[in-house]
Amino acid sequence: MWQSSGGKTDKEPSMKAALRELEKETDFVVKPEDLKYLLNNPNYNCNVYTLKVHPNIKLDLIKPNKNRKWKKFSFEAYERMAREGCTILTHTTCIELILYRIKPKF
Repeated sequence: MWQSSGGKTDKEPSMKAALRELEKETDFVVKPEDLKYLLNNPNYNCNVYTLKVHPNIKLDLIKPNKNRKWKKFSFEAYERMAREGCTILTHTTCIELILYRIKPKF
């Protein structure tokens, strides 16, 4: 499942900002080692992280005024959405690298 939160770093390290924004926008409180650095989008100097959520975690913690409900979809559907511009710009412009780093290799 996918959810993209974001925010400014306020001159703090990007990992700290990612943890803060994740908690602020989803109510998830995680440790730094739970996040995996994916890439830096040089157009915005934006670091992108991923978080693997255990299947038993109930994903009803979204703040309705911040994000939409969680949705399940395949990597192929995510790629199509990014290529069609239906995601945030970082996902659209960095889709190849994101998929290379997160898509399971069989």
